Amino acid sequence: MAIAKSSLSIAVQGFADFLASKFTQDVTVTVDSPQAAHEQVKGADKALLNIFCYRLTPSGIHPDATSGEALFVRANVLLTAFSNSTDASLKDTDLRVLGHALSVLQSNPVIPVILPATPGSAEAGSLPPRTTYYQMQAALQAPEMEEMNHIWSIQGGDLAYRLSAAFELALIPIEPLEHAEPAPDVGSVILDIDAAMPLVTVDAEPGLGPSPIGIPPAGATTTWLPFSMLSVGDELTATGSVSVGTSSVNISIAGEVGETADVVVSWTRADGTQDVQAAQVADVSVARLTAEAPTKAITLTNAALGDVAVISVRASGDEKAPFGNTLTVEVAA
Repeated sequence: MAIAKSSLSIAVQGFADFLASKFTQDVTVTVDSPQAAHEQVKGADKALLNIFCYRLTPSGIHPDATSGEALFVRANVLLTAFSNSTDASLKDTDLRVLGHALSVLQSNPVIPVILPATPGSAEAGSLPPRTTYYQMQAALQAPEMEEMNHIWSIQGGDLAYRLSAAFELALIPIEPLEHAEPAPDVGSVILDIDAAMPLVTVDAEPGLGPSPIGIPPAGATTTWLPFSMLSVGDELTATGSVSVGTSSVNISIAGEVGETADVVVSWTRADGTQDVQAAQVADVSVARLTAEAPTKAITLTNAALGDVAVISVRASGDEKAPFGNTLTVEVAA
């Protein structure tokens, strides 16, 4: 059974096919070891340009990537020209072939071929849905002569050192055996409102004017999250204290204008017991809190010394709706 193609083999072969398309029929482009290319050109009637992939390196450190995502690598390749032995009329065939390859890559540093197939084509339709489509960049390298000599010394046979050009192909994705499932779509967002934040408006539907938190298209279903603060004098705060027996506190609520919010007061009594008051409904009339925003009196039940109340607010009509920020009220002497 034939071994299936990999993104690495497709990338290197795609690079070779592109170079082959830029040569006449007198030059063959291969992907092989220099020794194998040297043997192949013996007695041939064409010159040969060989592409030898000799090193792979990672593209970098990506701590946010998982094992179910593509790994991107850089491939170092060696381009070497081999003259056919029957062509004695030209003494510089190797230089001509290698020089033309350099001119092609200088003119096309980004290989104008989409791999592994052109999106929308019949071949692309047969690929897995999470296939990575990519183009490679070919960058000329200058490896040390010690490295080049080592490459040629391990080829064996009667192959001597030949002038070559080293290129880096980047980036090539290595597809995982199984792709990780994509993260689910965002179901809700939290809108943080700051008194010093500039008011950003977006265009609403005609006739409605600008909205500081955006108005969705007609018929759209949205989930909004209220933001609340305790109103103490002319200040807004998230924590406060009241005296024993206080029956209510004032809060301001911002959110979707025209909607209502459920306000829930949860007590931790001085003796450690828990107590939750029935939800109280408040109208939402502002989208951004200021010291002048309307307030709502929230009833406190049996406020005794040492009790702590946590006030939470959520959109009315859905007991599973998320709460916004919380307010804390302590009962002091």
